[in-house]
Amino acid sequence: MSKLTRRTFFAKSAAAGAVAGLSDFGGYHVQAAEPLVKGMPNTEKLGWRVGFSAYSFRSVTVFETLDKIAATGLHHTELFAWQKLSPTNPDAKPGPGLSKTLRKDLKKKASDCGVNLIGCYTNLGSPDAAKAFFEFAADMGFEVIVGEPPEGVLDTIEKLTKEYKIDLALHNHPKPSHYWNPETGLAALKGRSAGMGFCCDTGHWCRCGLDPVEMLKKIEKAAPRVKTFHLKDLDQFGVRGAKDVIWGQGKGRIADILAEVKTLGIKPPYFGIEWERNPNEPLQTHAASAAFFEEVAGKLIAL
Repeated sequence: MSKLTRRTFFAKSAAAGAVAGLSDFGGYHVQAAEPLVKGMPNTEKLGWRVGFSAYSFRSVTVFETLDKIAATGLHHTELFAWQKLSPTNPDAKPGPGLSKTLRKDLKKKASDCGVNLIGCYTNLGSPDAAKAFFEFAADMGFEVIVGEPPEGVLDTIEKLTKEYKIDLALHNHPKPSHYWNPETGLAALKGRSAGMGFCCDTGHWCRCGLDPVEMLKKIEKAAPRVKTFHLKDLDQFGVRGAKDVIWGQGKGRIADILAEVKTLGIKPPYFGIEWERNPNEPLQTHAASAAFFEEVAGKLIAL
């Protein structure tokens, strides 16, 4: 199927039913006392995972975030290192300073909520800071650390990825942040081990006027480097102040991104909802994004 035809196909078919009504969307029947998303079988068939960047719920604690994720019906999250841990331990944060007892409590809370702690966004500003966070990540069972470390720390981080079997994913904030353009990250990672890659923030690419599908191709053409996604759809393209919209309703080419992930054979991709507009957004909004994703996944399986 040609690129133009594929784009038209997804725009007309996947978008049409994604948010037609939250009482029955994407094959899920919503009941107040139950998770909004009852399952994502098409997504699972592709070997993909969908969850949240905990930053979407930054106005509450990690424990409350896990409750929200469970209520939505998704099962994965990427934490961020400066979020308060819980209402009873508001001074604690998910990082190296977290006590053994509170680490155990966090693991239990995540398990009780049925949420897998994929990894964490943090500052890896020095070799010592990187070493401490990798030790913490290993104890917590993370598979990836997301961040924007100075290039001078990458030699240390590369050694740590090998030692702890935990990946690094370079994140891209909008310009003038260092890694806003994938070219910078590609140059920094050239010749490095497979554990060094990218967290592709598709919304920030769009805010910088970078086509997310073309950026994805550019990264994977150089080497298999895609680790995770901060997947965003926005109401405008090329505008720094663009706002979040439900996946499939904006200018972020979400369906085309997913089609390209399948074409490129990226494995195993993790897609995190990162909603910046309102940290208290109703969970139905996020469930609608998951419904759109699941419907597109079904179309991709059928191709």
